[in-house]
Amino acid sequence: VAGTKASVMALEKKAMDAGALQAKILKTSGAFHTSVMAGAKQNLVSELEQVKASMRPPRCKVYMNTTAQAIGPETPVKDILHLLGEQLVSPVRWEQSMQLAIKDGCTSFVECGPGKQLKAMMKRIDPKANERMTNVLV
Repeated sequence: VAGTKASVMALEKKAMDAGALQAKILKTSGAFHTSVMAGAKQNLVSELEQVKASMRPPRCKVYMNTTAQAIGPETPVKDILHLLGEQLVSPVRWEQSMQLAIKDGCTSFVECGPGKQLKAMMKRIDPKANERMTNVLV
């Protein structure tokens, strides 16, 4: 979950008091993907507008967290900027995005970063896809 520090801490306490096996505040916690990020969205979109002329659509499908839909080479840059701004204030639809990627025929998945959280989530979504997922430390 995400939100203000006070609301997240209150939820953590309620979850543990109710018998949750685990509830913890992550070091990377923040109000990501909530309306609290509206100010940051405005700043991000403003900055992206300044470099819009140097941006190009992707060469392949990219699955967007905000819509759980793929965009591709035909997607106008202005639409990509809009989606990137929306990602700051919208819930992540990662499970639905991965389900669509699998349905679309994606056969390999790469998680870039120090952890393996996405790999663990993929195991619950599709165990076979999880077996084909690679983690790359960056």
